[in-house]
Amino acid sequence: MKLSFLSLALVGFTCFTSIGQNRSIVFEHGTFAEIKAKALKENKLVFIDAYTTWCGPCKHMAKTVFTNDTVADYFNKNFVNAKMDMEKGEGIEIAKQYQVQCYPNLLFIDGKGNLIHRTAGSLPAKDFIAFAEETKIPEKQFAYFSNNYESNKTNPEFLAKYISAREGTCLESREIVKDYFSLQKDADLSSKANWNMIVNHINDVDSREFKYLIANRKQFDDLYTSKSVDEKIESVNENRLYTILRTKPFNKSKYEETKKSIEQLRMPNTKRLFFESDLNLSEMNQDWITYSKLAVDNVDQFYFDKSDALNNMAWSFYEKVSDKDALAKAESWAKRACELDKSYANLDTYAAILYKEGKKTHALEVANAAIDQAKKQQLSAADYQGTVDLLNNIKALK
Repeated sequence: MKLSFLSLALVGFTCFTSIGQNRSIVFEHGTFAEIKAKALKENKLVFIDAYTTWCGPCKHMAKTVFTNDTVADYFNKNFVNAKMDMEKGEGIEIAKQYQVQCYPNLLFIDGKGNLIHRTAGSLPAKDFIAFAEETKIPEKQFAYFSNNYESNKTNPEFLAKYISAREGTCLESREIVKDYFSLQKDADLSSKANWNMIVNHINDVDSREFKYLIANRKQFDDLYTSKSVDEKIESVNENRLYTILRTKPFNKSKYEETKKSIEQLRMPNTKRLFFESDLNLSEMNQDWITYSKLAVDNVDQFYFDKSDALNNMAWSFYEKVSDKDALAKAESWAKRACELDKSYANLDTYAAILYKEGKKTHALEVANAAIDQAKKQQLSAADYQGTVDLLNNIKALK
């Protein structure tokens, strides 16, 4: 089973719990207009859980946070609550109206439909309540920053706070970041606040800020460690290569020239960066022979202690590669992934590879272990149906 890596991280799994959880946030089932009207009548804000059916962090919030007694009591008392699928019915237009770009999006609006506050991602119960409390403080509301942006473009402190407020929303902040750095002198770019701003928001290799970082690398190394500086430079160049790969038509000469310029930066992880970029290129071209060779030559070196990466690579081989020797290599990756983390997903991949190799007895053993692990992880029968199907296929092997 291939693991999906979402642009949105699942933030915090620790819940602010009470003993004997049995209450839940009560969500309205009327139309959006009816929900807003109720909020106006009760002089409350509307809380909207903007979710999708496929979103893992959304399911986590629904299962462990919305059912927390403390959360339920707080939200039922203070808000009119709505739960809306952003890919169905009214949710489609609501997603457009409020620029919902990742899930879950946690929105607070007034009875007239004006956005008051927002964030995105799964929050533990205590943080969820603390965030909702900010709706009572005008200077902390998202609306305060968005409504006052135009009149504060020359106020670096305001801009920094606005950028920070947008960081947890999945909204683009490029122009605001540009406004902020236009107010910063070169000599101030190495300050702690500006280093954090560079780390979080500068991804253009031709930007003044990135050029300054490269030109003053030793100074930044001394202030913030060479490891963190290298990681930032690598991240920008990774984005640079990715952009070239995704630009149609693909410009091979530009791609190779860019790799040469990156090589001159003498980064410690350049080989891994090029391997991953070349791997993406071969996948994009569906050149599975090159893909297989690149992986066989490099995966052990770069991913030996990374179970997710080993699992994903083994699954790709299961789906796309038929060479006997290459599959044997994929088997070793899947086995290693299970040694690092005996999760359902890793065991499922291991069983699939063994099945493709025709190793019936071992495949049966691992497939059954995967199903047992799925049950221990409290996955639904639908979640591991693919492994049940695989088990039946393994049994049919001669």
